[in-house]
Amino acid sequence: MRFLLLLSLFLSLHAHATYDKEILLLQSYNKGLKWTDGISKGVETVFQDHPEYEITTEYMDSKKIDSPEYFQTVLELYRKKFANRHYEAVIVADNFAFEFALEHGDMLFPNTPIIFCGVENFDPVQIQIHQASYKTTGVVEYKEIDKSFELIASLVPNLQKVYIISDKAYSSRRIKEQIFEAKEKYSDRFEIIYDNDILLETLPEKLANLPLRSAVLFTSLYRDTNEIYVPYSKLKNFFSTTDLPIFALTSIHLNEGIVGGIMVDPFVQGSEAAKKVLKIFEGTSVADIPISTPEAQPMFDMEMLMKHSLLIEALPKNSLLVNMPIGFFERNRELVNSVFTLSPLLVFFTIALLFGLYKKTVLEEQLRAQSELDSVLLNTIQSPIFWRSHEGVLLGCNRALCALLNKPKKELIGHHITQVMPIFCEHIREEEGDFKTDIELSYVDIDGKQRDLMVRRKRFERGVVTIVTDVTQKRQIELEYKRHEQFVLQRSKQSEVGEMLASIAHQWKTPLIEISAIAQSLVYARKKHAISQEEAKGFSNDIMEQVSYMTQTIDDFRSFIKPSTKAVVFSVKDAVEDILKILSHTLKYNYITTTFTCKDADLDLDTYGYPNEFKQTLLNIINNAKDAIIKQRILGKSAEEIRISLSQTAHNTILSIEDDGGGVDPESLPHVFDPFYSTKEHGDGFGLYMAKLIIEDKMRGRIVASNTDTGAKISIYLAKNASNG
Repeated sequence: MRFLLLLSLFLSLHAHATYDKEILLLQSYNKGLKWTDGISKGVETVFQDHPEYEITTEYMDSKKIDSPEYFQTVLELYRKKFANRHYEAVIVADNFAFEFALEHGDMLFPNTPIIFCGVENFDPVQIQIHQASYKTTGVVEYKEIDKSFELIASLVPNLQKVYIISDKAYSSRRIKEQIFEAKEKYSDRFEIIYDNDILLETLPEKLANLPLRSAVLFTSLYRDTNEIYVPYSKLKNFFSTTDLPIFALTSIHLNEGIVGGIMVDPFVQGSEAAKKVLKIFEGTSVADIPISTPEAQPMFDMEMLMKHSLLIEALPKNSLLVNMPIGFFERNRELVNSVFTLSPLLVFFTIALLFGLYKKTVLEEQLRAQSELDSVLLNTIQSPIFWRSHEGVLLGCNRALCALLNKPKKELIGHHITQVMPIFCEHIREEEGDFKTDIELSYVDIDGKQRDLMVRRKRFERGVVTIVTDVTQKRQIELEYKRHEQFVLQRSKQSEVGEMLASIAHQWKTPLIEISAIAQSLVYARKKHAISQEEAKGFSNDIMEQVSYMTQTIDDFRSFIKPSTKAVVFSVKDAVEDILKILSHTLKYNYITTTFTCKDADLDLDTYGYPNEFKQTLLNIINNAKDAIIKQRILGKSAEEIRISLSQTAHNTILSIEDDGGGVDPESLPHVFDPFYSTKEHGDGFGLYMAKLIIEDKMRGRIVASNTDTGAKISIYLAKNASNG
């Protein structure tokens, strides 16, 4: 494999040509895979009208091989292959290419915008960790698991079981969690069987044991349980020979024997990503191009729907249908041609007229029924809805708008919106070429109450549809939550006050003894001889030195207990040293040795966040470690050390706190950050929960608990301050 990659590199370097405007399309999988080819087609379709851009496609082939050694070899190849090439943009398709580009993009494509597509279970933290948000946008692939189960239940009468076919590939593992959440949600309606231990040879036997009223949901099957690649021809044969209806999550197998489903289209993923690239080339900043999630579309094969006797009338209204049945005229084209040739024109026009009248009557009845249904649905919705022409004339509305404005519909329809709702026009001003879809505004209703409204708008052919949602209560809840969160943080900090007071008591004991000794020395000296002014000053200085130390102890405690009002840049190293200084006497009193090592002591290990809340987290973790060591000693085991280390990577500062207190029970380890979960006899389960809240919610970092050979380890990952590179 390495030989082939190096050979490919050698040939590409000799054939290398430099283009002024070159775009790299980095595909996770291989050419010939329908999903991959669909994305490529979407990208190429958008750029077919832009011949000034050259598209180069690289295939990582990760469906067939995904070992760490293989990706390391690919990295070495790409590093040499792209060393002297500059791309205007890099489009990455699917998770392998996306994560590969995030990890190595600064080295392979410096200062080049990265636009992703086909990425499942997208987490914005991935971008934040790699500090790529200033140059990264893209298209998220989201498979509608819940909607798919609802669809299957509506099409299959008296549904009993849904059998899910999946494999153990990376993309399949990404949606497994969604499937298991749905499994409990629908357990009272039908049974969901998840199977990723698949061999095509034995799969028909498994399906044969299912009840008659069952269905199959196919997610993906690129490699079977023996890690052998499954070609399309075998999948197509399986789809066409299975007696149960098969639904799918992507459109690549449509027209091959599956019924259909709520499907993600690879062509849409590729074309949407390409359109974002064009916006960047037109001068739009990457940061101003939002990450989008195209809605999955309902697509069906009419032949398969009829074959399995499914409820066609339950299909979603906007469904895309293929293999529609041929109509009468198409089936009998020769007969119809003969009749029209031989029949008198009068008969022809009479039949056509009667048929036209019949169709008109049917359509009018359907339109009337649809209009009544639309009216009922609109008036059932509690949010005000109205639609207007492009000129601003109100064309229609529901009853909720009439109630909001306290006006009957006849005073609204046909009037300009500036007359009937001036408050909206004041807040929603449309500048030339600037159409805002989501707008928040405040509104005083007829009772004089202040209300917060969310206004969402959508353009259509005749004008603009607007939905107004009252979010007053939601905003109040959000405000109350923020106040409650600060209260909880302070309460958690105060729960550590007992430990702090004990530490202060230990720290004050020594200076108090020193002051007592100085006082006794002063009395003894006065008995022996008269004290000179210089000797008195010496005694005074000694006493003031001890008092100053005690004052500094109180100042340190006050600084810790005071909440941080806003996020600032602070030194992680200084925070650790401050907490160790506060806890030094308590740890010393319990005969616990604490070592603090900083692997990059010559660098400023700064982060951005709340320093006092961060110190609170450290205090809680170190106290937990102290308690674990004391518990080990009670059990007669040796324990005496807490080890703290500070290091950094390209983008993160990493703080690790280890102890030799025996560790956490493996069954409890996944729950140590859960609220009200504690392994201590009288613990409240509050400390580590607040630590997770502070690190991950307030400081956008990550905290992880694990066991070592001798005890427990807490690792904290914080984003480095941007000023430090």
